[in-house]
Amino acid sequence: MTQHRAGVNEGFLTKHKLKLTDLDKINAKAIQTELDALVAVDGVCIDLEKSTIKIAYDASHHDIDEIIGIIAKHGARVSGDRWNMWKLGWDRQVDQNIKDNAKHEPYCCKKVPPGDH
Repeated sequence: MTQHRAGVNEGFLTKHKLKLTDLDKINAKAIQTELDALVAVDGVCIDLEKSTIKIAYDASHHDIDEIIGIIAKHGARVSGDRWNMWKLGWDRQVDQNIKDNAKHEPYCCKKVPPGDH
């Protein structure tokens, strides 16, 4: 079993990789420090040579748009190329599905599901 940081539920763990622009040593350090300090973030890795960020977090607590906001706050941006934008749309969908599943209250097989009366 892999150890995760405090606040991370392995069932809601998601990993994303994004290409960034306007990334330098100074803002990369600031981005990594701020993201790493968030509860329910399992890990952050920024590659300056490739201008990419890899992040793993509990999507029941955070979402990709919150991560992008922190990146933008420090002067970097998500690359606007077609592939990156397609992946970003997919990442948003994954995060929303995880968030919805985290809110779901299971029901017993002998009861009527909520909303089906």
